[in-house]
Amino acid sequence: MAARRRGIIPAPMADMPTSASTSRAPPNWAAWGRDLCAAAVVSLAGVAFYISSASLMFQDALAPHLPVAIGVALLGAAVLTFAATAQVSLRLVSVGPEPSSVPILAGICAGVGAETAGAARLPTAVAALMVTAFAIGAVCWLLGRRGWGDLIRFIPYPVIGGFLGAVGWLLVVGGAGVSVGQALDLPHAGRWLAAHAGGPLAAGLSIGVAIWWTMQRIRRPLALPVLILAGGAAVHLGLWGAGLDLAQARAEGWLLPGFERTLPPWPGSPQLLAAVEWGAVLHQAGLIFSAVVVAALALPLSDSSLEVSWDERADINRDLRVLGRANMIAAGLGGLSGGISISRSVLNHAAGAVSRASGFFQGAVCVLVLLWGGPAVGLLPRPLLGGLLIYLGLGLLKTWLIDGRRLARADYGIIVAMVVLTALLGFLPAVCLGVVACCVQLAVSSARLSPVRRLVPRSAWPGRVERSAALAEHLDRQGGRLRIVELQGFLFFGSTTRLGERIEALLAAEPLPQRLLFDFRHVHGLDSSAAQALGRLFKQVRGSGVDVAVSGLSADAQSELRRAEAMADGVTVHADIDAGVGAWDEAELARAGLVDAWPLHLFGSAEAAERALPYLETLDLAAGDTLFMQGDRPDAIYLLRSGRLSAHVRQGGREAWVRSIRAGGMVGEMGVFRGLPRSATVRADEDSVVLRLSAEHWGELQLREPALAARLDRHFLTLMAARIDQLTAQAHELSR
Repeated sequence: MAARRRGIIPAPMADMPTSASTSRAPPNWAAWGRDLCAAAVVSLAGVAFYISSASLMFQDALAPHLPVAIGVALLGAAVLTFAATAQVSLRLVSVGPEPSSVPILAGICAGVGAETAGAARLPTAVAALMVTAFAIGAVCWLLGRRGWGDLIRFIPYPVIGGFLGAVGWLLVVGGAGVSVGQALDLPHAGRWLAAHAGGPLAAGLSIGVAIWWTMQRIRRPLALPVLILAGGAAVHLGLWGAGLDLAQARAEGWLLPGFERTLPPWPGSPQLLAAVEWGAVLHQAGLIFSAVVVAALALPLSDSSLEVSWDERADINRDLRVLGRANMIAAGLGGLSGGISISRSVLNHAAGAVSRASGFFQGAVCVLVLLWGGPAVGLLPRPLLGGLLIYLGLGLLKTWLIDGRRLARADYGIIVAMVVLTALLGFLPAVCLGVVACCVQLAVSSARLSPVRRLVPRSAWPGRVERSAALAEHLDRQGGRLRIVELQGFLFFGSTTRLGERIEALLAAEPLPQRLLFDFRHVHGLDSSAAQALGRLFKQVRGSGVDVAVSGLSADAQSELRRAEAMADGVTVHADIDAGVGAWDEAELARAGLVDAWPLHLFGSAEAAERALPYLETLDLAAGDTLFMQGDRPDAIYLLRSGRLSAHVRQGGREAWVRSIRAGGMVGEMGVFRGLPRSATVRADEDSVVLRLSAEHWGELQLREPALAARLDRHFLTLMAARIDQLTAQAHELSR
């Protein structure tokens, strides 16, 4: 023992197996205890909501089958919890039916109840809920499987706000109907309110407003279970004070009907399927589609909210796959569809849950209530269940109709319009309105952005072709005859309309340009309407006597323009702006007869040019020949008499084009003047004639012909100044 303490005998390694490390770790009873307590708190709120949801779905003609609806909701909660809790990306989420889709499911059940009768009513309602759950599961699984979960984030914010605001309205209206056991008929709302004024309706509204008001001021999630218990106790105390026993209270609509079991029917039962009226289910396709959209939206919203609340990263695509499978399993067993509940998840976290065991405990509670909770469920007051729905609806309405006033006026208007349209015509027309309004808003906003990045004359373009000073001056004077129109963004009918207005104003001004060069380098895309509009614009420009050229076209844009017949004869295509400018420069110099006149401008007279020739060596270069290499010793200055040269710089093992040199241009002077190695490699792009002025001949020219040497000095300085201006302009262009 002493040797071990002094470090002579090594202690066992931490990763070596021992009898203690290989045996199963004992259960953490403290953690399980915390999870069980948290599950009890969350289950109280959850079961109350599930029963409220069932009461909302099965009203009026379906009201006698309320125990079946409660069983469907509880079974769905249990199946979703057991099938998804272990695999969702966030540990402490609470899974089950959630508020955003319940009002739409209630609308589906109401439609089925109105279209069916007798023994077909319940089987058809169960089949409609099964089809909806399966559709939700299949779509969510497909989105997650294809990795499209994040695309849901691109849905416009006002549409999401309108969704949730409309859900809030449906929850408030549905809560009022649950409180009295009869759905609110909006076209006859006055008669309905007169018939149910006071009693359960007043109690339900009071409970809902009281819970909402208290939760606005007490931010502790544990307050909600306490308020639910207090609300139920208050109703029972009121009934006791009024001298009503359970039978009388149930007869007057204060309590749910008593029953023993809440087991739902199995949707695969041949007897049930034989009684289904599938035409009635098909008539609810619009609402089923709405339920799928809302469920697909609710999951990313829930994940995003819990990410912020818990500072954890959620995997949306994984959760879509997991909950998609869980909803399909629930559909096969006859359970209600659902997803992740924000409020119950936050409550689970605040109640002290530490692991996924809390979720399994919540599922177990749902099973217990499903199997043996019928008598206890029959004691729940209707106003409490309706008040819970009203509380949830008021929260959504406050968020989007009151707090939403801080949004932009157009966005807030879309939200309000969706809520109003939901109240008047239903949920699906409101969704369509929101999507269309946001599309129109996006189109109008995009059209306000100018599609023209720059509209500049050729003289303002930083070209990378070097010429003699005289030729460069001529091109600058004629620069207004070529106008460069740099386009940007995504082109569609709105933006091309603004472009047309800009070009029409240009054509109406004097002097009229000779050519318009439309550059598409910064265009991200264009649709067919933009291609048609551009075709009409190009035709209008050519009809005004102005040439049209295009540059920087992507393959997709060029294909779209050709389909629209915008690339008709007379439209010249260039690879980029530099190529388009170079082509115009050559045509302009040829028109002015200046292509071969640069020696006269350089030396001042033909006699002076003749005196300079003995100092210049003529070199003939074929296309591809190298004049000198980067790093060579500087031994001469070169003047390009005809043809075209290009300078390239090698960096990091790659060679990059720097500039082109045309007739009258000069290369190699910097190396000679500064005594530094060549900074670039110069090659002939085409057959060229070069005049070589060696360093020795340059010295002789300065001694014997000082006037000619002075003219060459001025030419060198002018070209270097122009080159510096080009580099400055190019740097500015890169910074844009």
